[in-house]
Amino acid sequence: MHRLSWLLALAAAGLALWVLITDPAIDPLSGGKRMLSEAPSPYSAWAMGALMGLALGWLTTLDWSKLQGWLGLQRRRFGLLILGGLLATAFLLMR
Repeated sequence: MHRLSWLLALAAAGLALWVLITDPAIDPLSGGKRMLSEAPSPYSAWAMGALMGLALGWLTTLDWSKLQGWLGLQRRRFGLLILGGLLATAFLLMR
């Protein structure tokens, strides 16, 4: 089941990229094709949804039972990372 969901997510992402790249639509005023940056927002939202589907497909392949043990081993690094982030935030806000 995981492989099928991954395959469907990959196919949806490929289709999303194909729609974004090949069909930017025709501008009614000038008659020329629009740039990719001027694509309608539903295309962009659909592509983001497809990328989120890919991320969810990848997350289903992880073995979540091993995550707790790994987090326990990395507790000190996460603490230092959080402390560094708080100090950097305070430094940037005081500036």
